[in-house]
Amino acid sequence: MIDFKNIIKCKVVRIEPTFAILSFNESQGICHISEISDYHISNIHNFFKVGETYDFLLLNGNEQTNKYKLSYKQIRPKLLKYHREIIPSLSGYKNLYETTMSKLK
Repeated sequence: MIDFKNIIKCKVVRIEPTFAILSFNESQGICHISEISDYHISNIHNFFKVGETYDFLLLNGNEQTNKYKLSYKQIRPKLLKYHREIIPSLSGYKNLYETTMSKLK
């Protein structure tokens, strides 16, 4: 039985203009361009290389046909336009965030 909403490693089998075909555990999946990033993507090849393995979030699928839908962006907050997670940067954003939060308390 496949657990949905789990992160799995998938190998990129083929790249088309609007989706990538992936394989994992003798199953196939698709990652549509809308599940790669919330920002404009002009070329999926900028994200993936055929034959390489990447982490994806398993969204849904059919265990009888072994075909699944996967997401790349949902486990990478930087690719989401409206993410809730604060992403610290090397420039000290984390320190600014902590200082601001301490003053609000």
